[in-house]
Amino acid sequence: MNTHNHFPIDYYAYNSAIRNWNTGYKLFFATGAIITVITADSILISIYTFIFMGFINTCIAKLSLKEYFKAVKIPAMFILLGSLAIGAGFSKTAKGILSLDIGITYLYFTKEGIMQMFNIILKALGAVSSMYLVTLSTPAGELVMALKKLHLPGIFIELMHLIYRYIFILLDAVHKMRNAGEARLGYASFRTSCKSFSMMLGNLLIVSIKNSRNYYDAMEARCYNGSLEFYTEKKEPARLQLLLMAAYFILTVVLTISIIYYI
Repeated sequence: MNTHNHFPIDYYAYNSAIRNWNTGYKLFFATGAIITVITADSILISIYTFIFMGFINTCIAKLSLKEYFKAVKIPAMFILLGSLAIGAGFSKTAKGILSLDIGITYLYFTKEGIMQMFNIILKALGAVSSMYLVTLSTPAGELVMALKKLHLPGIFIELMHLIYRYIFILLDAVHKMRNAGEARLGYASFRTSCKSFSMMLGNLLIVSIKNSRNYYDAMEARCYNGSLEFYTEKKEPARLQLLLMAAYFILTVVLTISIIYYI
């Protein structure tokens, strides 16, 4: 089985150069950065956070720029579509700095709307890059045990992990059925592609339920009693990690002061 194709997030996490960093530290750093981006409500802070976290994820965690932007591209598409709905407006007449005639009405954009749209996009990307500091470098088991130490409700943690795993069960089933369809020339034309796609959807529920049962049986075979337990190594935050976090928050304060007094 090609792990890289089926489970890319786990693949990145297990091969990350910062996997041995303390999980609690990464959670604290990422959460603090996300809160900073949201509360600062500044385009400059959002860009700075995106670049800083991107630097850690690529230069220190050794994730290639191609793979990193591939990971960012998925949420970026949803962020862009959602932000367009906020920045755009409808009117019976042409108005704003950009107006498009779509037949029965005009789709227009104002300067304030565009600025708000870009602010939301950059804020969301800054938060996503901070979240990737954890998700692209921390195996799911270590994350579960770190959340348990924070005394979060056990049912919440276990549901999160099981849903996370079940997503990959679905992706694995889709990948195998897609390969089987391509081997039988099921995607040779548009008509056959539509037929193969409909058949795949029809079989997906049955196959995924069967695979989920196998997954649960595997858990019970490992003495699952309703509480998830994972072996984790004790990792103390190193000096570099503390320096990086201190540098981020100190530069954030400096940028905030600069924005207030000089911009």
